[in-house]
Amino acid sequence: MLSYNIDMHNFDDSSEDLLIVPRLEHWSGAQIHQLLQDMERQYAVASHLNISMEAKSHYRDLFVKLVKTYGH
Repeated sequence: MLSYNIDMHNFDDSSEDLLIVPRLEHWSGAQIHQLLQDMERQYAVASHLNISMEAKSHYRDLFVKLVKTYGH
C-alpha cells in the first residue's frame, strides 16, 4: 500500500526518472516546457509550506536539475 509518509530517500528514484524520461521518449519542446512550468509551481508551493528544509531542498534541487538539463 502506498503511503504519503515516505522517507525522502525514496524520492531520488523518481527524480532521476523525470530527468531521463523526456529524452528517452523524445518529448517535444512544448512538453518539456510544460514539465518545467509544473515543477516550478511545485517548488513555489513547497517553499511556502511548513515542511522540512530537506523536502523544500528536494523540490529546489529537482527544478534546478531540470532547468540545467532541458532549459538551455
